[in-house]
Amino acid sequence: MEILCIGAGAVGSFFCGLMGKNHQVHLIARGKHLEAMKKTGKLFVKSHLFGDIEIGVSASDKPSSIYDIIFISTKSQDTEAACEIIKKHIKDETIIVSLQNGVDNPDLIKKHFPTSKIIAASVFIGISVESPAVLNHSAEGRVIIGSIDEKVTSEDLNNVKKLFDEINIPCTISDNIRYVAWKKLLWNLVFNPLSALLEATCGRLVDSQNSRYIMGKMLDEGVMAAETQGIKIEEEYLRKVMDVSGKLYDYKTSMFQDIQKLKTPEIDGIMLPVIEKLRSIGSSAPYTETVYNLLKFKYGKHYIYPPKPTVDVIVYNSKNEILLIERRNPPYGWAIPGGFIDYGERVEDAAKRELLEETGIVADRINFLGIYSDPERDPRFHTIGTVYYTFSDEKPTPQDDAKDARFFPIDNLPENIAFDHRQIIEDFIKKISGE
Repeated sequence: MEILCIGAGAVGSFFCGLMGKNHQVHLIARGKHLEAMKKTGKLFVKSHLFGDIEIGVSASDKPSSIYDIIFISTKSQDTEAACEIIKKHIKDETIIVSLQNGVDNPDLIKKHFPTSKIIAASVFIGISVESPAVLNHSAEGRVIIGSIDEKVTSEDLNNVKKLFDEINIPCTISDNIRYVAWKKLLWNLVFNPLSALLEATCGRLVDSQNSRYIMGKMLDEGVMAAETQGIKIEEEYLRKVMDVSGKLYDYKTSMFQDIQKLKTPEIDGIMLPVIEKLRSIGSSAPYTETVYNLLKFKYGKHYIYPPKPTVDVIVYNSKNEILLIERRNPPYGWAIPGGFIDYGERVEDAAKRELLEETGIVADRINFLGIYSDPERDPRFHTIGTVYYTFSDEKPTPQDDAKDARFFPIDNLPENIAFDHRQIIEDFIKKISGE
């Protein structure tokens, strides 16, 4: 079977890449993700289900054949453009699967293709492009598919289901896929917009009474919008929407990931269905519309998302030991004392303050070691770290974000050192040894 995935970002390249083990699959992608896949012919996946795996892939920026199944995995705003691109690459029997967020994409697709060949898929997965051609599959991994009307044959539905069965991805066929899509939209509506606006993970959002209040109001508006389409969401589901225990607690939504990569977030596809459907019955969605307008103001035209400046201080003592703190918050492990620079604060003052706040050690004098700016140095976001070093025989007292603080012999450091701090320590050792 010949398969095309157009818009092969994290979701599309993961599912369709796996399908390439059994079928001819072609990925249409762009940017650095595409360049890396073309260069190596491989996709690397760190999966909580499958472990670390390597997948051979065929990727380019345009289709080149006639396909049996086409997965559209673009952002909602690119759906119609994707339809135009694939028109010359289908036959009468081609099945088109909407592997997207939102509830309106199948209706956009049916403007271009017969409804009898359109299948909608709701995807439940935590996955991101960690770096070009490298995916991080951190949570869930299941798919629900269905027909947007009764014209799609059971044979076509089962053929798509079989593709997911072959790669050990749970896939079920729903006789009410619009209901499934609206349930998923409610989750996206609650978490995605505010996570992007506030630059917060799911857990941080639900832990705050302020953001949770707004999320609750947006959920109410989403439920009312669904009801305009004859979709009634059960109360039991609504009570659990904001339960993000486990792996979802530290999860960054797709919108949050997009803004960190300076990509256009999927604002319209997730929020406009709620705003427009309530507006169509003479009602309104004031909370959703307010957040929508704020996102449009902040991310609609120009991105202002610079790296975050940080400081770290290596402390060494007369026993030839280095001070490390055990982090109380993720990413866990041992680290050099440090943190973020406050607005209006000099870099060197921030370094002394962070050292004092985390270990109780006062540093009157610090020396500059270097600047560390690898975009991958912090798994949470891009940071640029200014690193200093100082000498002290003071006994550390763990406090603030430090769970523990102690000196370690330079030749016997702990294994689990966070960030790029092992490299920083090695650079420091070279400096003091005169290399």
